Amino acid sequence: MSTPATDAQVVFVGYNAAYLRAIDGSVPSGSVVVIEEPDIIRKRRLQGAAARFDCLDRIVPAGYQQSAEALDLAAELTAARPVAAVVPGLEYAVPATAALAEKLGLPGATETAAQALRDKVRLREVSGAGGVRNPRWREVHGPADILEFAGDGPVVVKPANRQASVGVQLLDSVDAATAAQAWQRTSSATEYEQVPDRQLAWRFLAEERLRGPEYSVEALVRQGEIIFENVTAKTVVQGPYPVELGHLLPAPLDQDTQAAFETAMRALVAAIGFRTGILHAEWILTESGPTLVECAGRCPGDYLIDLIDLAYGTRIRLTLIDLLAGRPVTLPRSARQTSAIRFLAAEPGTVTEVAGVATAQGLPGVQVAEVDVEAGQEVRPWASSWDRAGHVIATGPDADTTRQRALDADAAIRIATD
Repeated sequence: MSTPATDAQVVFVGYNAAYLRAIDGSVPSGSVVVIEEPDIIRKRRLQGAAARFDCLDRIVPAGYQQSAEALDLAAELTAARPVAAVVPGLEYAVPATAALAEKLGLPGATETAAQALRDKVRLREVSGAGGVRNPRWREVHGPADILEFAGDGPVVVKPANRQASVGVQLLDSVDAATAAQAWQRTSSATEYEQVPDRQLAWRFLAEERLRGPEYSVEALVRQGEIIFENVTAKTVVQGPYPVELGHLLPAPLDQDTQAAFETAMRALVAAIGFRTGILHAEWILTESGPTLVECAGRCPGDYLIDLIDLAYGTRIRLTLIDLLAGRPVTLPRSARQTSAIRFLAAEPGTVTEVAGVATAQGLPGVQVAEVDVEAGQEVRPWASSWDRAGHVIATGPDADTTRQRALDADAAIRIATD
């Protein structure tokens, strides 16, 4: 694994503190430039962020969410120093990242693939045409479309171009009232700090609700060829909002199921025309085989990269920079241990006490135990990934041991609410 040349810079589209923290000290000082929306810089108070990381030179304000403004920075970015790679820092930055990489003649997803990855309607169209198994679906524009599509059966209603399970709802049955309520909740979903203040265009779809265990596949791709992949077993909360409760990797799969995921991923890469970068594809394993839920073209959230690094002994974030810079990379073919994460929940209300964190941290195999709330803060019911109260991460020699270690750490922590 190499690092960028000292006279070159890496451009991130979208500010991702976890990514910067992970590579800080491993890439040259001041070698990273971040492009971020002016409104998000203000909302997230990022004006002084360059002082927090040795690797970060500056944050350049420019629109990239459903905007081509970031492309206008190409000449400015390359005027003083060559650009080694363009990296998607966030979900909403994937199309702009691909477009900027193409403009600079650097490896990337390709703009066509990136557009499909950011719009589930388009993803359904191109992946289905390429032979990837998809649920029955249709784009919807209001409650009447939801009702017509669902009949009286279970259905999923969700935005086509949001992130982090925002606005996603699972409906067991649909009548006029539930269709109207689902449309209102899905179409009015908001993300204050994650989007600019200007008006953005959102699309929505309804899908057949699939039954089966949920998995994701994280893959590194070079020139259309998968060079590393991992399958993660997911645990999702019950109820109308399918927020992830935990992850375990590598998933304990039999040989045939593992091969089925590998085949499905290669079909997906070919169908969308993805060239170089990282993919995070979510699947439900039905009786017919892996069926596509959605796919992202950036590093996955939920600390999945950290779990991969723990299990495989990799540093995926650095490897992705090398890939996007066109440099050779070396990756393991198998994991050396298993890793798991469990997200912390609490009863909705005002936090009165947090206890047991030190106990959890001292348990066998526990790598991380963090609580993101403190006394006086509000805990909301889970409607998206942003509502979780913290997490624990554990490792172990096998799936059963690691899963239990994560559950034990979760049980040791108490978040009391009024």
